[in-house]
Amino acid sequence: MSDSQNAAAMRASQKVVGTPSEWSRKLSEIFVELEFEQLEQDKPVSSVMRSYPFGDTTFIRATTKGGRHVVKRTWDLIEKSQSNNFFIGYMLSGSAILTQNMHKATLSRADLAILDCTQEYRIEVPCSFDALWISVPRYRIEGRLASLSDITAHRVIGSSGLGRLASELVNAAFRECSKISAAEANRVTNSLLDILGISLAQQLAANQKSTSYCSSLLRRIQDYVENNLDDDSLTPAKIAAAHGVSARYVNKLFEKEGISTAKWLKMRRLERCRADLECTRKSDLSISQIAFDHGFGNISSFNRAFKDRYNVSPRAFRSPPANPIQMST
Repeated sequence: MSDSQNAAAMRASQKVVGTPSEWSRKLSEIFVELEFEQLEQDKPVSSVMRSYPFGDTTFIRATTKGGRHVVKRTWDLIEKSQSNNFFIGYMLSGSAILTQNMHKATLSRADLAILDCTQEYRIEVPCSFDALWISVPRYRIEGRLASLSDITAHRVIGSSGLGRLASELVNAAFRECSKISAAEANRVTNSLLDILGISLAQQLAANQKSTSYCSSLLRRIQDYVENNLDDDSLTPAKIAAAHGVSARYVNKLFEKEGISTAKWLKMRRLERCRADLECTRKSDLSISQIAFDHGFGNISSFNRAFKDRYNVSPRAFRSPPANPIQMST
C-alpha cells in the first residue's frame, strides 16, 4: 500500500469491545444496524475490524476473539434502516452459522454465503474466528442472481469446484485490493458474482424436486428473459405468452422478489449496459449503441433510467474521477 492508503487503512481500523449495547452500536456503525448477544459471560468477545474500498463494494475484515456470541438483524432494526445492500461472508478461519429465509449455512474455512440486509438474519459464532465481509450494492446482485429469497444463507463450499474458484478470487482480490483501480475492482466483482451465481444455481437445480412449481417456473422465466434481453420487442406480455401463462400470473411470480416483471426486465437491461460501460474492450462503442444493443429503443429514456438506478449519468459513469471511492471510517 502507498503511505496514503496505509493512513486510510489505519483510520478505518476499529477495535470493538465492551458491553452488548456497545457492541451493537459499533457493529451498526461498521455494517448495518445489528444486535449483539454474548452467550458465554466468562469469555468476553473482542474484535479488530478493518475496512478496505474495492470499487463500489467494501471489504470488511473482522478478526474476533472470545466466546460464543450471536449477531442479529431484526425487523425492528430493518424498519428504521436506510441500508439496502447485501453481504457476502467469507471465512478466513474458524466457523460461523448464518441463518436467513429459513435457510442455514454452516461456514468453515474458505466457504462463502450471501445475506440480504433487508431481511432478518442471524449469525452465530461458536468461538474465535476471522471473517471477510463484502458489502455489495443491491444493484450488483439484484437480477443477476435469480430468486434472491432462495440464494441467501446457502453455503458455497470453497474447497472444490466453482466454489473454490469463487473463494480464490475473493482471496486474491482482498490481497491485491490496494493495487486495483475502482473500475478494475468493479469488473472483478462482476466476475465473482457470476461465479457465485452459477454455483448457487447448480445447488438450486440439485434441489429442484423439493421446490414448488411456482419457484421452478419463475427460474425458467428468468432464464428466458436473460437469454432474450437484447430483443427490444421483449415485453411482459411476450414473456408470459412464451410460457403459456398470463402476464398477470407472471407478475404474481415476480412479487416474490418484490418487483414487477417490467421493472425486472428494465433492471437486467440496465445491468447489461452498466457492465458494457465498465468493459475496456467495449470502450469504442458509443453509449447509444450499448443502449440499443440491450433493448433500449430511446436514448433519453435510457439516460434517465440509468441515472435513477445508479445515481450517475452513463457518461459520468464511463469517465469517473481519478479517485471516486473514499475509504470508509
